[in-house]
Amino acid sequence: MGTRLTLGALLWIAGTAETNAQQLFGEQLGSEDQRSFAEFLAMVQDESQPPAVNDAPATDANGPPDATEVQPSDRQAVVGPDESLKLADVIASLYRAYPDIQRARQLRPLAGGELLSAYGAYDTKFDAHSLSEPTGFYENYRSGLGLARQTWWGGYLKAGYRIGRGFYQPWYKERQTDDAGEFKIGVAQPLLQGRAIDPQRVAVFQASLQQQAAGPQFQAAILETSSDAISLYWEWVAAGAVLKAQQELLELAVKRGKQFEAGVKAGKFATVNLVLNQQLIAERSALRLKAEQKFQAASLKLGLYLRNEAGQPLVPSKNWLPTRFPRIQPQREFDFNADLAAALGRRPEPQILQYELRQVQWDRRLACNEMLPRFDFVTEASQDMGEPATKSDDKGEFELMIGFQSEVPIQRRKARGKIQSTSAKIIQINEKLRLVRDKIATDLQIAQNQLMLAEQIVQQSELSLRAALDTLARYQKGFEKGYIDLIYLNLLETKANETEIKLVEAQRDWFTALGALQISLGLDPLDQAVVVSSLPASEMPGPGNLPEVDEIDDQQIDQDFQPAE
Repeated sequence: MGTRLTLGALLWIAGTAETNAQQLFGEQLGSEDQRSFAEFLAMVQDESQPPAVNDAPATDANGPPDATEVQPSDRQAVVGPDESLKLADVIASLYRAYPDIQRARQLRPLAGGELLSAYGAYDTKFDAHSLSEPTGFYENYRSGLGLARQTWWGGYLKAGYRIGRGFYQPWYKERQTDDAGEFKIGVAQPLLQGRAIDPQRVAVFQASLQQQAAGPQFQAAILETSSDAISLYWEWVAAGAVLKAQQELLELAVKRGKQFEAGVKAGKFATVNLVLNQQLIAERSALRLKAEQKFQAASLKLGLYLRNEAGQPLVPSKNWLPTRFPRIQPQREFDFNADLAAALGRRPEPQILQYELRQVQWDRRLACNEMLPRFDFVTEASQDMGEPATKSDDKGEFELMIGFQSEVPIQRRKARGKIQSTSAKIIQINEKLRLVRDKIATDLQIAQNQLMLAEQIVQQSELSLRAALDTLARYQKGFEKGYIDLIYLNLLETKANETEIKLVEAQRDWFTALGALQISLGLDPLDQAVVVSSLPASEMPGPGNLPEVDEIDDQQIDQDFQPAE
């Protein structure tokens, strides 16, 4: 439980999936489990290629595919031809093709594009012009080209060449140059407002922060979707076990009904018992249908997270159901303070808010800088070349201009208002950050408490089921000897069935609580799912795995049903 969820999980899915998987599985899994994961590792090997949507199988317009109608290729792509669906298969499929995860993957290139765009403010700009006045009293021709760009420290640099020939209006004499043209360079540099920070640099810094925040945002999407997928997977496993339990209860009544039919024909049983048993068969058939309904709903919900190679929802088949839950591992004593510190370091929510806070702080710094007056140093130098354009040769000397420019809004309301709003935003984000940390602590406490109590509930449910099975075995013998009637036996069978289902639900709740604890700690869901999937099957009694009750002799049954003296 000490693995940290980072973008390394994404890299694991892409180029290094197979190598890391061999290292991770080599010491923990047998050859059968390694073959199980080999299929989905092959599926996630090339993460960089998007799903081929055009190659997706056509779906029925009347609804989603039935849980029992899954193409063999889809099965092999997820769980292999002869193996059950494991939690790691679902999470690996989710990492590869779930739309929310795919959308979150685009956050980094999106932020990278915004950062590249922000750097565009410092692009070198090329400009050129060619203007002519061929008619009129003042005929002239002028052309020019130049380069200009903004400097990182808020200044501006430009250089160019121009040439102007012909006759010019007296008020436009500066357009005229000597025969070889004029070279010019100019520099402007702010000394107060815009020197330490300016809008262009703030845009770059904020875009860079947004790019850094893409990692925690991707992690948040993984944790959120994985939490839902984990709950639905265990709900699906439990629903399948409940369906099997209801099927076993129904088969018990059907088997007894055949015995009653033979007994009635032989004159050993009353017809009323056969009629009552037929009623039980109908009631238990209805319960089985309800269990089937819930199982189908759980399958369809899980299919939203389980995806085939084309990225389309894949409804798991009934044949993919695990025969048992994994073995429940006793948990260590929790150190809440240490776990909370680790969770706060891993969880993406505080990191996202901290990046948001730093972006607002840049806006506030810019607003504080804009309270300063605009005071810029400017200089420009030019030199004409070639033969003089005029008799006075007034353009042949080197020209240099040096000076300062300044302006300031008297009220400075724009900057003051920005400072006020950004200060309020900083307070809001800090309060939200405090609340998020409190929620993480509460979630962790709830998850730890649920897991500890869920383990005790499982233990008590197992004891209750074993006692119920022993009691039922005794009463079944008592029914055969005539000590109880069919109505009372039905109550006991129903009670044992309910106890069996409660143990199934207790195991489901334990694994769901384990997943919730792992999510609250910010652990990598795929790493944790691999560990859970590698656990051996549970030895607890349950559907398809009910223990054999020790044979009870007739003398013991007679003693059990004799009233105490």
